[in-house]
Order: sequence, then structure tokens, then C-alpha cells
Amino acid sequence: MTTDNRQQETQFLSLLRTASKSDLKVLAKLLSPYLADTELRQMKVWGDQSRLHLERATIPLNDLLLNTRSGHITIEKDCFFGHRCMLLTGTHDYTKLGRERLTTVPDSGRDIHIKEGVWLGSGVTVLGPAVIGENAVVAAGSLVIGDVPPNTIMAGHPAKKVKKIDGSDAN
Repeated sequence: MTTDNRQQETQFLSLLRTASKSDLKVLAKLLSPYLADTELRQMKVWGDQSRLHLERATIPLNDLLLNTRSGHITIEKDCFFGHRCMLLTGTHDYTKLGRERLTTVPDSGRDIHIKEGVWLGSGVTVLGPAVIGENAVVAAGSLVIGDVPPNTIMAGHPAKKVKKIDGSDAN
């Protein structure tokens, strides 16, 4: 950032500090569409980012929430995620009580692997451990609590097999 840009930024921030609440409301209304658009394109990671393996990912991940607290998450190429999907490796020991339940979190064993060509509709939650097979489709709002076979459409809460994808409907 150049000195000129820093000076302009400082002046702008000084001006904002003196703005009235009504002026700030107008500014917020003007900025809302840009902030919402940014929010819908921001992936969020809870846990150790080194457990996240996106080297092969080729499509933007939208506002995907990735919890790596209790395992690794791998996403292969050509996977599509609708908005507000969650891949959750983290869990707590439900047999514990009170604060101990909050702090008793395994650090491994709940990996999630999203194979090539997977499509998760908006609002899908995947609880690890899970492997989502190649070209699988999971319908919007579904809850995945285990492995999904390749070339399968899953839907529901918990997700169940709806149909096998065999390519015969392709044009």
C-alpha cells in the first residue's frame, strides 16, 4: 500500500468515527449487497487448517464451513458445493457432563473425503467419518452420516439412497 493510499484510508476512517448513526445506517445499506456477496463466497475453517487438503479442488467452495477439529478433510477436483454446506469432523463425548463434555474432543479418526465430481446441494451437512464417492449427488438439506457410494443420489435426514447414476439420462 502506498503512502498516499494509507493517508486516504486514515482520513476515511477518521471521517467514519465522526459519522452519525443515520449516516452509518445509510453506508451500511449501500455496502450490504457487497458484503453479502463476499460472505457467500467465503469458506470458513474451524480447527487446524493444515488438516484441510484442497490441492485438487478446482471449483470455488462458496460459504462452505469446514471443521477439522477431529480429522482431515480432503476435497478432490470438480466438486460443487451449494451454499451453507458443512463438513464436520469435530465431535464431543456425549457420555461426559458439563464442561468436560465441551472439552473432550477427539483429535483424529473422523476424516471426510469428498471424491472427484461430487455435488452437495445447499445446506448439506456431512458428519465424519465419511467418504463421498465419485460423482455422488447429495440433495439440498440432507444429513450424511456415513459413506456415500460413487454415482449415487442421496437425500434425506439422514440421507438415504434415492437413485443410482448410470449415465443413461445423459444427452
